[in-house]
Amino acid sequence: MKLPIHRFPLTASALAACLLVTACGGGDAVPPPGSVPVVTTAPADTTPPTVTIGDNTDAATATGNVTFLFTFSEDVGNSFSADDITVAKGTKGAFTMSSDGKSANLVVIPLANTSDTMTVTVAAGSFSDIAGNVSATVATASQVFDTTAPVVAKTQMALPVNFDSATVDYGFIGFGGAEDSSLAVDPADATNKVAKVVRAAGSESFAGTTVTAAAGLGFSPKIPLNANDNRMSVRVWSPDAGIPVRVKIESHTDNTKSVETEATTTVAGGWQTLMFNFATQASGTAAVNYATNYDKLSIFFDFGRSKASSVQKTYYFDDIAVVPGAVTPPVTPPTTSTSTALITFDVAGTTYTLTDFGGNTGAVVNDPAGGTGKVMQVVKGMAGTPSETWAGTTISTGANQSIPAIALSASAKTMTARVWAPAAGMPIRLKLEDAADGSHSVETEAVTTVANGWQTLTFDFGNPASGTAALNLAYTFNKASVFFNFGTAGSGGAGQTFYFDDLSLVAGSSTPVTPTGSTFATFDEATAPTLTDFGLYGTASAVVADPTGGTNKVAKLYKYLASEQWGGSTISTLANNALPTIPFTASKTTMTLRVYSPAAGVRVRLKVENASNGGINCETDAFTTASGAWETLSFNFGDPSTHYIPNGPTSYNTSLPTAPLNVANTYNKASVFFDFGLGAGGYAAMPANRVYYFDDLALAP
Repeated sequence: MKLPIHRFPLTASALAACLLVTACGGGDAVPPPGSVPVVTTAPADTTPPTVTIGDNTDAATATGNVTFLFTFSEDVGNSFSADDITVAKGTKGAFTMSSDGKSANLVVIPLANTSDTMTVTVAAGSFSDIAGNVSATVATASQVFDTTAPVVAKTQMALPVNFDSATVDYGFIGFGGAEDSSLAVDPADATNKVAKVVRAAGSESFAGTTVTAAAGLGFSPKIPLNANDNRMSVRVWSPDAGIPVRVKIESHTDNTKSVETEATTTVAGGWQTLMFNFATQASGTAAVNYATNYDKLSIFFDFGRSKASSVQKTYYFDDIAVVPGAVTPPVTPPTTSTSTALITFDVAGTTYTLTDFGGNTGAVVNDPAGGTGKVMQVVKGMAGTPSETWAGTTISTGANQSIPAIALSASAKTMTARVWAPAAGMPIRLKLEDAADGSHSVETEAVTTVANGWQTLTFDFGNPASGTAALNLAYTFNKASVFFNFGTAGSGGAGQTFYFDDLSLVAGSSTPVTPTGSTFATFDEATAPTLTDFGLYGTASAVVADPTGGTNKVAKLYKYLASEQWGGSTISTLANNALPTIPFTASKTTMTLRVYSPAAGVRVRLKVENASNGGINCETDAFTTASGAWETLSFNFGDPSTHYIPNGPTSYNTSLPTAPLNVANTYNKASVFFDFGLGAGGYAAMPANRVYYFDDLALAP
């Protein structure tokens, strides 16, 4: 039998050796031992790569970002990326891969304000080595984390309260339909925190919110009210004007000890500061007792609104504070002549009747600026009741809608009244007539120049309103009606709220009359007062003849486009820019000054100080209401509401206060500033070069 032939293929090196032998004629020669190399073959790489995961956190619980380290068993090239990692309870941050392909880092951002465990996972088949072997196992790692904010110890509330501190324990307890009361963002300033009150539809008439620490503890220390400091201020935001806001303070341990008072909003859809005078408590509530530990406060928006008419409204409040200083009753600025008050709403035993027509709603209420005085409030165009362009209110104290006859004469054709309006530029019409014969009438108008503040308007019946009858002095005028924002209809929306007081007849002619009381400059002295200017950069002030004629001497002051906002002039009759000491007392805090301005609405600031110590001073403002005519302005240094630097035509920057009046100090220097706040460095530029006149600086009696 023939054996099979087995052929073994030569390796490349063996074949080369054989060829070499053959070429050399080696024949059957046998190579010496060891001359032929031994060849071996490396085994193929078939092992899948693996990864282990660790992190950079030494603590058991991480409180911030965690960096995870992925270490591979061999080079994985560029086969691995952040997309191959799954993260739970966190989000992926920065990812880096080493240049040798053997490690990677991933930053993981834990969930905010959470205590939990984050996990990173690499699934099987997510990466491969350079031989092409794919990973075959799952790798995972976890890390406990806690990103909840640390607990901050909070203190109990103390006045003043502004809701902006992270360390104060603010709390709100709503009731009667105002349960949705909370800390919120200011609707006009996203950086400010305020209190928000949602008064629900169908709320009780007493729906309100108690401001208290979470434990119901109120304020500590107590609200520091006393006989001299008996008011509180609260900034409020209301969607409507004319809304009564009641504030109640009480003892948190004995709610039978309380006092309540009210103020009324005059701004719709904007912030305003309301004053709450606890010396004038709300009708039917207890009087203030300064010995009581008042340490709890509640606020009631739209107090008294019936459930049937209550619709959902949102209100805000902020900046609760005690206002220092006793209330100074409002002072009616003296006119250029002697005035006879006919209607004041304050005469005991007199019944003041208000007869509304055309859509007005009138009532006798407390003065919105504080004090004990009563005034007339009129809301034009209440919700659901549109008003006519001629909507008005008749004021009467007698039968047939009458008042005592007004003694108009050839030398007395002017009346004045204090008016509070929600905006400047509103025409206010005053109509007089015969209560027995309505065809005997006369009407005239004045225009407001102040928003949300008192001013005295002058009504000249010698200049009747267009289209109305001329003044007939033979008629009897014993009926008076007032028309707010005459000529404009009320929409029936939120309505506009006005106040009216102190209707007076200006007796005599237009001859200037020196105010009664202590007079410090009439500029008619044998030796005229000295005028020392500052910040005006123009023609110096001077004593000149009255621009309206006659022999009267007055002071003339110029203010130019380049003048400083604080440009003014000091009036002195003694050395060191001094005057005789102004005898202020607790009941005498008002000075008067006759001024002649080229425009209405000009802010006039009067500053009094100690001639030897300028650090002792007080300044306050009044606003002109006439253009190109004399009027007497009143400067009430006892009213802290104007003791600030202005930041607008009628507004102030309440973070920049000036000094209050201290009647124990000596004030013997006075300076006057026209258009204070306008000019270089002010809130606006001067509108033009202006000339002003002033006279008769006096302390009101």
